[in-house]
This record gives sequence, structure tokens and C-alpha cells, in this order.
Amino acid sequence: MRLTGREGILQIHPTRRCNLSCLHCYSESGPGAREELALGTLLAVVTDAAELGYTVLSVSGGEPLMYRPLPLLLAHARAHAMRTLVTTNGTLTSSRHLEPIAAHLDLLALSLDGPPADHDEMRARPGAFDTLASRMDDVRAAGITFGFLFTLTQHNVHQLDWAVRFALEQKASLLQIHPLEASGRASGMADSVPDEIECAAAVLEVARLRHEVGDQLRVHLDLTVRAALPHSPMSAEDHDPSAAFARLVSPLVVEPDGRCVPLEYGFPASFALGDVTEHRLSVLAATWRDTVLPRFQRLVADVHHTLTAEDGPLVANWYAETTRAARSR
Repeated sequence: MRLTGREGILQIHPTRRCNLSCLHCYSESGPGAREELALGTLLAVVTDAAELGYTVLSVSGGEPLMYRPLPLLLAHARAHAMRTLVTTNGTLTSSRHLEPIAAHLDLLALSLDGPPADHDEMRARPGAFDTLASRMDDVRAAGITFGFLFTLTQHNVHQLDWAVRFALEQKASLLQIHPLEASGRASGMADSVPDEIECAAAVLEVARLRHEVGDQLRVHLDLTVRAALPHSPMSAEDHDPSAAFARLVSPLVVEPDGRCVPLEYGFPASFALGDVTEHRLSVLAATWRDTVLPRFQRLVADVHHTLTAEDGPLVANWYAETTRAARSR
């Protein structure tokens, strides 16, 4: 099951080390975290993932620019015909960090949480916005295609216009808007998770902004409108035992402790593929297909039925809803 179009996405979180302790961090990364995966383990994961049909490697964290073998990991993915993306908090994007990865990177996503004061508050670091802004010359000089990842909360839909203007000023190619989820360090921020009304307002505002900016900037919102959901959550190919694994699960997520799960970081362990530090991904995927996939497909079908019902939400975060339903199984 995937809502990622034709792309099979492998999402790797190689480390929980980070120079910031952001309030909304789903992985609870920070300066005191030490969890990190060995490069050899991740090279094997990428090799197997490519054979399983995955075509995109997305690296997050933690702060991936603090993962020293990052250039080797990206180069390995490129060697296996995968597109590569890195998500960073933007405070370490100096030429010293960017030059080793520039030749192996298709997109750099910089996290953005609003105008300076709001950004600094969410990052729990005074001056974080100024540091991000000061690094943008280096980002452009590196010749890397880049965009911004903006966190939508219950209180900031009015800032989407500002975010678009900022992205245009910086000559970004993408603004991706992702709703806050109350997980990890953000588990105490339930009141800031956007409700259905705020999400609907975001859909309308994004439509307005897309019309206004045209092809100057791609504006993507990680929400699904009920009317746009497919008639079925799974195609006939998804039920084919011989279908590529990437058709069945995307994104596929590898967490910093080695646990591999469907869809998003923190997905319930009862649906996990297993630990990539103990077994090859190819082995884990084969076992999961035989033992867990039927239960996963029922979960997806049940969530789809809930979201497409007449009394279902007009707008929803598909992956968050699936994670929530999985926790109750």
C-alpha cells in the first residue's frame, strides 16, 4: 500500500544524534542521543531495497549531516539507480558539510517552522532561524536542488503564505507541508495537532497559493481529501504474491535501532518486519509477506473504509490514521 505514486520510498534514520532538541521531534533526537547504525548494515539494506523495487532513498534523523558515512550511503544508493533525498534542520548546511554529498544528492529538504520567533521556539534554540538563513548561500552555491519542509499545526495555517514567500525568496523548488503528529517528543503537543477544520483550511490555502505561484514553486500538502481517495486502497497488483515488495509497502522505514517498519517512524512493533542489524532486509521482507502482510492489508482496508465513509473526515492524514488504527490492534 502506498500513496507515494509510482515511487517506492526507503526511509532511513541512521542516527538519533542531533545538534538540536526540537519540540516536535518524533524520534526524540538530540545532543545526548548516541544511537546510530553501522554503514555496512545500511549498505546491505539499500542493496536489498533496490532489489525489492524501491527507487528512492530518503535519509532523515536525527540530523543526517552528523552521520559521517552519509556520502558513502548516498553514493551506494545512486549506484543502485535510486534517487536520494536528505532532510536536515538547516543549521549545519555549510559548504564543508554539503560538498561531500552534493554529487550524490537529488534533493535537500530543510525543516522550517515559521517566521524567526516561531521557528526558534519549535527548535528550542534562540537564533536557529538566523543560522538556517545564513546557510542558504552555501546551499545555493552547492548546486543542490532544495526545498523546505514546513510543519502544520493547529495555530499556523496563516503562516503558509509567509512560508511560500520565504521559499520563493530563497529560490527553493519545493515547499512540503506536513501536519504535526503527537509522537516522540511531540507527544505532549496534542493541542497543537491540526484538527479537521484546520486541515481543511490548509487545503484551501494551499490551493490558493498554488494558483498564485504557478510553476515558480511546487507546494505539496501531506493531507488527503476524502473525495480524492482511491476507490480501493490496494490495486490488484498489491494482492499479487509475486508483486514487488515496494508495491506493498511504501514508505518502508528503518529506525536508528535497526527496527524496520511500514509507512512511518514509530509504526507499531506488531507490524514490524524485524531488525536489519540481525537479518538481511530481503529475508525480513519475505517472512513479513508470508506472515504479516494479510493482517496489514486488512488494517489498510479498514482505515480506507473509515476515511471514505459518508461520516468520515473531509480531510485526513492517511499515514497518521493508519498508525493510530494499528496501535489499537
